Amino acid sequence: MTGTDTAVTKLMSATPREFYRSLKALAPELPISDEQREFKLPTGAGSAAGSAVISYTVLPPRQVTGVLSLPQMKVMIEFDGAENEERQQFMRAFDLAFRRGGG
Repeated sequence: MTGTDTAVTKLMSATPREFYRSLKALAPELPISDEQREFKLPTGAGSAAGSAVISYTVLPPRQVTGVLSLPQMKVMIEFDGAENEERQQFMRAFDLAFRRGGG
């Protein structure tokens, strides 16, 4: 890895279907299949932009109470050739795409 490479790991409460829907909001131009477990997205515009490889692993549900459980997945985002500012902008966009409503 070079100085422009790094990785981020997130523990997320989502089903694969919810994950695909949010990922399509992040990158609507990319073909995304429900069978995929790894996705390569550009982190910026232009030929000098780096990339982010996003993969996930489904984990056992998290039991919150006796009757409530939440789906879980470990999401890994590995950056390649993206400068710090580009990574930060990508992560802001990622977090916004995966944000859910609530109150």
